[in-house]
Order: sequence, then C-alpha cells, then structure tokens
Amino acid sequence: MHSFKQRIEIGPWFEAGQKIGPHEVQSRLISSKKNASKQQRPYCIYVHVPFCPSRCEYCALYTYEVKHNQDEILGEYLDMVKKAIVNHPNALSLKPPTTVHLGGGTPLFLGVKRFSELTRVLRNTFGDSPHCEWAVETTTSSIDSEIMSLLKEQRLKRLHLGIQTLNNKIREKIKRRETGEKAIEKISLLNKNGFLLSVDLIIGFDEQTELILKDDLNRLYEAGIRMFSICELRILRKKAGNYRKHQEEIKRNYQLWCLLWQFMEEHKLIPIHLGQFGRNFKDNLYYTHPARGEDCISIGPYAHGSAANMVYGNKLLPDYYDALETNQPPIAFGVVYDEEIQKIRKLESQLLANCVLKKVAAELKSIYDESFECLWNFWLENKLLLECEDGESFKPSRDGSWYIGNMILQLRQLASKKES
Repeated sequence: MHSFKQRIEIGPWFEAGQKIGPHEVQSRLISSKKNASKQQRPYCIYVHVPFCPSRCEYCALYTYEVKHNQDEILGEYLDMVKKAIVNHPNALSLKPPTTVHLGGGTPLFLGVKRFSELTRVLRNTFGDSPHCEWAVETTTSSIDSEIMSLLKEQRLKRLHLGIQTLNNKIREKIKRRETGEKAIEKISLLNKNGFLLSVDLIIGFDEQTELILKDDLNRLYEAGIRMFSICELRILRKKAGNYRKHQEEIKRNYQLWCLLWQFMEEHKLIPIHLGQFGRNFKDNLYYTHPARGEDCISIGPYAHGSAANMVYGNKLLPDYYDALETNQPPIAFGVVYDEEIQKIRKLESQLLANCVLKKVAAELKSIYDESFECLWNFWLENKLLLECEDGESFKPSRDGSWYIGNMILQLRQLASKKES
C-alpha cells in the first residue's frame, strides 16, 4: 500500500471559494436562464427522494425510513417537489437536459402513481427529448412486472441496482430481501427487456473474502453487467484496543480493491468515474457530467447542484418544505469560485474521469509555481498517475484511483492556501 495513512473520501466543493446565501444563488440561476438565449450550457437534473421502507445499517446517504403514514408523507413530498420543479429558475429552459437521475433513498418507493406524476412534471417543465437518458436508483427486490411496465412506459433507460453483494450469508445480515440467485434472475430479466444496467457493490463487509468478491464479479458479468459502481464500507472502530483491527480492515479492503481492479482490466472495463467502471463514458452519462462541463439542476431536499462557477446545496427536511411553502428559495447556500479554483475543479473532474490532460496541469503550474510542481511530482514519483500512450494525458493508476480522495484533498488544500 501507499504511504497515505488512510483513504479519504471526497466531500462536496463547499470548503473553498466565496460563500453566498440562498437568494443570491437564486439570482445567479435566474441570470443564467436569461443569458441562455445566447448560448445555453448543457445540463442534467438530479432528483433526491429521501425515503425508504427500511434503512440499511451501512447507508451513509440522506434518507428517512417510512413505516407509518406513508401516503401522507410521500404525498406531501410529491406536492412540495412538484412546486420546486415548476418554480425552478431554469424551468421551461430552451433545451432539455442530457440526463435525469432519480436517486435517494428509494425513488420507486413513491409508488406507481406518484412516480409517474413526478416524471410527467419533470418532462413538462424541462422538456422531453428522446435523446435524454433517464435513470433511477433501485433494488432488484423493488422490481416486479408492474414496475417494469412503469419503467418502460416512463422511458427509464438506465437502472442503478443496489446489489452490494450476491453472497446470501452477507445479504441476510444486511437485510436484503432477496437471495443472490433471485437478484441474478431479475438482472437477466431486465437485460432481456432492454434496460441499461449498473450495479452497486460494497467492499468491506466483515465476512467478505477475495473468493466471495470474485464470485460476485463473475456471476454479475456472466449475467450481462458491464457497469460496476464500487463503494468501500469503512467501519470506524473508536473503542480502545481496536486500532489493530481497523488497520487490518484497511489492508484487507485494499487487497479487495486490487482484485477488483485486476478483474476490470481482464474484462476491458475502464474507470469512468469515482469507483465506477464501464466500457466507456456513455455507460454512465449522469455521473460523468462534470467531465463534459455540464451544469446540474438539483431537485429535492439535500440535493446538490451546479451552474457555471457556482455549486449549491438544497435545504434539508423540514426546512426544504418550509421554504417552498413561503415562496423562498429551498437552497441552503452556495459557493462561487474564481478562475483559479475553477481550474483546480477542472483538474479534479479529469482525475475522476481517468484522463488528466497535460495542458490543464501546465495551466496550474503557471498559477501555483513550485507548489503545484511539487504536488505533481509527488503523484508521478509515487506512480499515482501514469502517462497515457497518446503522450498528451495521464490517468490514475490502481493506487491513484484508490487514493483519489487524498489526491483531490491535496489539490483543494493548494487552492485554499492560494485563496488565503
């Protein structure tokens, strides 16, 4: 393993730049809409549905378990989100989005009627291009004949399936509602019906071994999966005496990552975004939107969005509802970046997209002089970046991809020092 003490995950871009309030964010979004007639930036849409029938212990996302009063809670959400959609500053844009991604939470937990109404309002408000890729996060246990008919009717092209593992012992422990065999059956059925599929896998379960992970990968590949999204489950052991156990977990997870990387190389699947492997960038249009320079419209509590040199985050519940009911922006705050930090963000996008252009690195060398030169040399000397055959770009290595969060943190620290 590399000398980094711990693998760091990437947080949102809210720690650098100039913070602005919700009304200024709203004003900037309105301004971008007015200027769209000249040259509108391409954009995608993310809708966050923060509700689940039950909450998984390993989940670190912004979600709520809904056991009682489902109709009331989900109905209120739909009413509020519809209001957020039709009143969004970019509503009735000049051209439709490239992708619409519904995540959470469990979007299909809304039920057939509410889910259909949500997609209808989105299409009526932002356009209904046949070229737009609609995607939804779900589980195989949520898929039945009625849901499949709904997805086809609503032209949902891509499904991101929360598999986590096919091993039945682990699935039972994490309370998956179907066996691994049943999950594979559902995947085969979805493939036959023409859906584009991506699966989420977790490395780091206590019982997980290299054999279990390899078996998962082989079975999923044989079932037709060509897009994998990998997350590391890191169990923080704060009790005294558990430091050694924690270090053992870190080492084991790294070994699992090495096995996974080898599998992807053998099957000609490349890293296309943070922890995600596919045949090419088209295998995941939403997650690769930053590398294409697209803005992102955020709908729903917690959801993060971006527009040109600004990123922003929506309020959480119940503040999100309160803002909509009083005709206030449902935005928590935003951050605006100067040209220098924008170049840092551009390099970050390229790191995540597995293609760092030499000319972008050269631009940063001209801004940060020896500071960036030292950082760049550190990456090269430790083989975190490898030069590509084209001679014009670099790509993160296996270790570089594993420690991509550490590399990006180093970049952000560089930007923070320059800003101060």
